[in-house]
Amino acid sequence: MFILQLRTALQSNSILFSMPLFYQQNINATTKMAIWAIEEPLTFFESKLIGRVEASKNSMHPVKRTQHLAARLLLQEMLPEVDINCIEYAANGKPYFVNASIHFSISHCNGFAACVISEEGPVGIDIELIQDRIKKVAPKFLHTTELEKINTLEQEAQLKEMSFVWAAKEAMYKMNEKLGIDFSEHLRVEGLANHTSGMMSGSILSEAAALDVQIHYELRENFVWAVSLI
Repeated sequence: MFILQLRTALQSNSILFSMPLFYQQNINATTKMAIWAIEEPLTFFESKLIGRVEASKNSMHPVKRTQHLAARLLLQEMLPEVDINCIEYAANGKPYFVNASIHFSISHCNGFAACVISEEGPVGIDIELIQDRIKKVAPKFLHTTELEKINTLEQEAQLKEMSFVWAAKEAMYKMNEKLGIDFSEHLRVEGLANHTSGMMSGSILSEAAALDVQIHYELRENFVWAVSLI
């Protein structure tokens, strides 16, 4: 019954959310993502999820806790048949359901929560605000070939491209289940995001082989999201 309901949700152009939905998209027939613009106070999320999320998260800073709960409420709205109390965490921090075969990934930043669900295989999602400070850490996650391409762009375009690559690599990392990943060496994005939205090829490299992935993305005025899947 759960898989049937999931397929219905994935094939539909809308989901009946109980909170304001900012954006949603069918990545393919078995994968769907959604974004929620966080405008509600922390008390709203606590009232919706009281007793249904990790008690250890109570010590979080209120802003971080709001984002954390918003992402889980969004996940619950996308998968109402699954109890989010069943979430466990792998060695690399990847969350998963103990008693359900559905794959999912969540992300949040200041003002937004994002979630992707898939019936087929591992997925990863990341949402990032486009901010100047990313330039300071760019050498840590960009491969030299990626940095060379970005440096050919104008300053404003460079900032958006760096934000896109960071989101893409975060999504790839979340999709992957291995430890010891170096963002600059092991995660590669094949080209530049020349359009506001689309799909690009990426690779997760290891000593054994390279795993080719699809990176679906969208660049907005102040943020970027990316979804990684095989």
